[in-house]
Amino acid sequence: MKNKLKHMDRILYTHSSGTSLIELLIYTGILVLIVSAVGSTTLALSRIYRTIVAEQTVEEAGHVALERILRETRDAVSINAGSSDFATTTGRLTLNAIDENEDAIELQFYLSGQTLRLREDAADLGPLVSGDARVTRFYLTSITTTLSQAVKVEMTVESGTSTSYRSKNFYGTAVVRGSYLDQ
Repeated sequence: MKNKLKHMDRILYTHSSGTSLIELLIYTGILVLIVSAVGSTTLALSRIYRTIVAEQTVEEAGHVALERILRETRDAVSINAGSSDFATTTGRLTLNAIDENEDAIELQFYLSGQTLRLREDAADLGPLVSGDARVTRFYLTSITTTLSQAVKVEMTVESGTSTSYRSKNFYGTAVVRGSYLDQ
């Protein structure tokens, strides 16, 4: 009887301690499902993050550049129409202004490739938008009346790549204060 019990214990022990091929396949399948769920979630979150960054880049670049152009236009003495390019998608705005020392200066906003830049007299002051943002349209309209000069600015700013691409149009109009103060 003792031998039979030892033999039964050995049989139970060998069957309970090992895993069968079916169990191994089930565990592997569960592991594959978990890894694929984690991987797809990680990819989705990174795609969402890139989209949010592109949207923030477009918003910030567009607002900063447009605000600077409109502020400098309002503070200018006049628009230099001969050095400006109106009614084109790659416009150029040249303003006659006065600096803090009461010296006459010329400010110029222009596109260089897809970078909006600012030049003061002959010195390039650099880009108005961050390196990740692109200005693909800079359209200017001159508005001249007998009493004043104004400029309407339309600008398209883009950022991101194919899956996280963002684009937005910005609009603004500013009256040149120097043009109506003498009236």
